[in-house]
Amino acid sequence: MFKVEDREFVIPGQLVGENVCCTENCLNEDDKVYSTIQGMVRVKGNSGKIIPSSGVYTPKRDDVVIGLVVEVLECGWLVDINSPYMSVMMGEEATRNVMEEDLSRYYDIGDKISVKIIRVNEVYDFDLIKPRKLNEGLIINVNPKRIPRVVGKRRSMLEILRKKTGCNIMVGQNGRIWIKSDRPDDVGLAVKAIKKIEREAQTSGLTNRIENMLDNNWGK
Repeated sequence: MFKVEDREFVIPGQLVGENVCCTENCLNEDDKVYSTIQGMVRVKGNSGKIIPSSGVYTPKRDDVVIGLVVEVLECGWLVDINSPYMSVMMGEEATRNVMEEDLSRYYDIGDKISVKIIRVNEVYDFDLIKPRKLNEGLIINVNPKRIPRVVGKRRSMLEILRKKTGCNIMVGQNGRIWIKSDRPDDVGLAVKAIKKIEREAQTSGLTNRIENMLDNNWGK
């Protein structure tokens, strides 16, 4: 049985349960399960997992992330994806004549792009494909572990943010969020709402609080 409640906050080494199945961030010793991180326990029946309260982004196959071009190379672009691991996006993602063209005409240093990650190996070499330039707009950073809460179940929270602020919002799995609107006040409202989600991600009733805040134009 579990020795903690669903959504309870735990620390490394804390006993989580006995004779239970814990699938993520746990250590099994005999019949006992201990937490290996600081985070929140999610319990469902006789199984559970621990969601980290903080951490850096680790590349995962099929993730869509927001990258920043930091260098134009002869064969492609060096892209920062807000992770300890960087990658070269190959020039073939933009042109067939890689060695005959100035690749900066497609993507230059400082450009913001959304890209998809593929082929991640055990040392976190990976490829970036399907780039799309994110013109203008604002990029903010949140804890990558909070991204699922910003998106919500079946994208419910993200749709609330888009609808009630009128902003174009793109969420990268790497903790970068792109926000664009012709109205600076709307962008500011979206930023405040997202930061509130980040701070209160492990609390209940958050969706209702965010809706109420946006309905009342809190912060404008």
